[in-house]
Amino acid sequence: MRKRISVSDLRVGMYIEEFCGSWMDHPFWGARFVVDNEVDLRRVQDSRLTEVWIDAGKGLDVECHDGAHEPLEEARNELEERRKKVAVGA
Repeated sequence: MRKRISVSDLRVGMYIEEFCGSWMDHPFWGARFVVDNEVDLRRVQDSRLTEVWIDAGKGLDVECHDGAHEPLEEARNELEERRKKVAVGA
């Protein structure tokens, strides 16, 4: 499920589908990737971008069901489980 979110809501484990802005507004070559570390997260948040499109089917969603953000370790574990399912074709 694609969603347009503020870069301030972006977190490790989310899959960026598209940047909302010019290619000159961010330091990345590609626009489709999982934010899998704090360094890349900060690079997006410190760029001139204000919004990005994420795909919650390929990475984590904005909020948990209870409205709270998951701890970083839980987010990484969930992301790894999704990768394994994709790898085996489940």
